[in-house]
Amino acid sequence: MYEDYVQIGFVLSVITITFLILILLLINLMLSSRNKKLRHKAELLQAHSNQREATEAARMEVAVATFSDISRDLHDEVGQLLTFSILQLEYLSSKPEQERQILIDEVKQSVRDSLDAIRTISRGLNPDFIHEQGLLISIEHLVQRAQHKTGISIDLISNPEINDLPATTAVIVYRIIRECITNSVRHGQATKIEISFSITENENQVIISDNGISKDVNAFNAPGLGAKSMSYYASLINGNVVFKNNTENGVTVVLAFPALKS
Repeated sequence: MYEDYVQIGFVLSVITITFLILILLLINLMLSSRNKKLRHKAELLQAHSNQREATEAARMEVAVATFSDISRDLHDEVGQLLTFSILQLEYLSSKPEQERQILIDEVKQSVRDSLDAIRTISRGLNPDFIHEQGLLISIEHLVQRAQHKTGISIDLISNPEINDLPATTAVIVYRIIRECITNSVRHGQATKIEISFSITENENQVIISDNGISKDVNAFNAPGLGAKSMSYYASLINGNVVFKNNTENGVTVVLAFPALKS
């Protein structure tokens, strides 16, 4: 009988110890799982923090590039027009009566051109305006203004599907096209520009080609050409910009980005 009690006690002890071990293992698994979740949560928070910091940095870079563009546009366009107006007004008092009205009309036109330039700059910064008006119409207005101002011939091969692009993408496309037109006129000495669009299921392309001066490959990154800012803007829509010389003369700029629609 005593031996039976010993065996029962031994079995109960083994069961108790086994049960305690199982409880300890379960607690350990729970703690381990909790620690993994905490680590995962910490990693997610860190990743979110890093992403937020990267986003803020990107926004800051865009803001700096945008302010730089605005400064240049105000200096090159509005500044010159207003300077011309001031000079005309200074000459006004020294001119005979019959010539004053001509100068006054020139000053009025210069001020109108200044206001038009300011409107164009503000439109290029406003995603809502371009999205509401439509990207294609915005580009058409940009082309008409460039032709009127510089006399350059611009062939815009329209594609209504570009109006389906998201607002932010539309602004970036607009700004890159505007930058290309400016470069063709100011640096390329072009007399003709062609703008076309390739819309497919997987990729969108904007092709801007001119008949101006061909450049060395390294020259595309020269200060003042805006190549870096264009490439950066393209990266914001997961795209890229390629600069290449044409077979005979001139430069072609290709903006390519994924076919994401609004």
